Amino acid sequence: PQQSHLCHFFINITTMMAASIAVVLLLTLQLLHPTTSFSTITMTSSPPQPLALNLKCKVKPTHRTKFLTAIQANQQSTRLNEPNNLQFVIGQDTEDENTFYFHEEFVNCEAFQEHMETEHFKVYNAFVNEEEPFEEPPVICLYNLREENDDVVTKKRGVHKETFGLNVNLYPKASVRDDFLKVISGNKQGTDTIEELALQYTYGESTTIDGISEGSANTFHFHEQYKGKDHGKEGFDVHASMPHFAAWEEFVQTDPFEKDPEVFFFKIIEV
Repeated sequence: PQQSHLCHFFINITTMMAASIAVVLLLTLQLLHPTTSFSTITMTSSPPQPLALNLKCKVKPTHRTKFLTAIQANQQSTRLNEPNNLQFVIGQDTEDENTFYFHEEFVNCEAFQEHMETEHFKVYNAFVNEEEPFEEPPVICLYNLREENDDVVTKKRGVHKETFGLNVNLYPKASVRDDFLKVISGNKQGTDTIEELALQYTYGESTTIDGISEGSANTFHFHEQYKGKDHGKEGFDVHASMPHFAAWEEFVQTDPFEKDPEVFFFKIIEV
């Protein structure tokens, strides 16, 4: 019996010490981070955010054929051999056949960094360095996807031919950020749920990846795809006639931007 009491005594002491250590750790965190409450401290990490990339490049006319061969080889190998790549789209500007746009998606930032270490990317990168196919440096925008369901951010997107695409850059003022996001959310939900000719409405806020792209607060990037007649332009025209798009146009009339929106239209190329 005496041994039993001693055993319980040491167990109670051990439990008290563990609890005291936990309290000390929490108090230390509270001192270092006064805005952190005990209720917000959890042991679980947030899920990885899917990463998207929009790129614009203007190719020298003399290098157009070689460029398309090189980038489409990279595209096809990425789709086939990288399970963490969700999408790789190439589009040609509707007015300039030598201006091209990319849209790529990866399950997270690490998957994108792994993409840049693959052999097919290195082959494409060597082509760019050796052939210098661009008239001016490409413009790269990286962003984390918002408001996408689990299927979208974990499974490869479908490949659609004869489709119309656009990439967009928007720069809302910080003072209207909440209103901007509310209107965009309504536009996305309407597009995703009731537009039969809409294939994709993707958006997110600019993010930074060292050595590749410098993110900016209140800078948002978009990628949209539509199907229908005239290489999918019909679908975009229907989108522009919808009530949720009208709400967006009404918001635009309130002078909400730090600088003018940038909208790029293109026809998606599929081999």
